[in-house]
Amino acid sequence: MIHFDYNDGNYMIDYNSGQITVYDFDNSCFGWYMFDLASIWGNGMGWIQFEPDAEKRKKFMEDYFEIVLAGYRFRSQIRSNFMENIIDTFEVMRNNSEEPECDEELSYRIKCIEGEILYMGFFT
Repeated sequence: MIHFDYNDGNYMIDYNSGQITVYDFDNSCFGWYMFDLASIWGNGMGWIQFEPDAEKRKKFMEDYFEIVLAGYRFRSQIRSNFMENIIDTFEVMRNNSEEPECDEELSYRIKCIEGEILYMGFFT
């Protein structure tokens, strides 16, 4: 599961804590993680594209992508598993002609995404 629209308009940075919140998952789908990374790389170039010094552009993009990649590695697998499970649950309901309904387990998975509760709170 990938975001499929990962760009500067779809995340927010809390400059007091450094926390990054990604949102706007309406285009999420199954695909290659590299698509998300290529998308954020392409969008990141906009921050430095008019710098005439190629070495400064290169240094900026190396730093930028190092930070992006570290955050992506940390959060993507955890969020993807939650998102995949939630989407799959609703898809099964739809395929069985059932009304969408959140039971306790599904509600908790959603709470984990919204509250950034890693590993479903297993280690807390």
